[in-house]
Amino acid sequence: MITSFYPSFLAALSFVSNPVISPDQFVQPDIVAKYHEDYMFLECIKFINEVKTGPFAEHSNQLWSISGVQSWTKVNGGLIKMYKAEVLAKFPVIQHFVFGSLLSFDAR
Repeated sequence: MITSFYPSFLAALSFVSNPVISPDQFVQPDIVAKYHEDYMFLECIKFINEVKTGPFAEHSNQLWSISGVQSWTKVNGGLIKMYKAEVLAKFPVIQHFVFGSLLSFDAR
């Protein structure tokens, strides 16, 4: 779950500052073919299309739902909320994080 967020999160960040494509375009095969070498997210979508069969909406439902969002800014905000709820808020997951100077933890 942790690593599956990274490509989508990084994509949202990169497309917020450089909106080459809109969220509804990343599921289009011609867009993926044109930009997959330039964007890690589209390379991930290309890989999914190569290994999965059937309609994209069925085998990658969460990614498909991103394509319905109006802007990458909203996608980014939603992914941050989801990451906090599904990863950081879960003790069995967060207990394995290594805390350091950037992400400190004061034991009491």
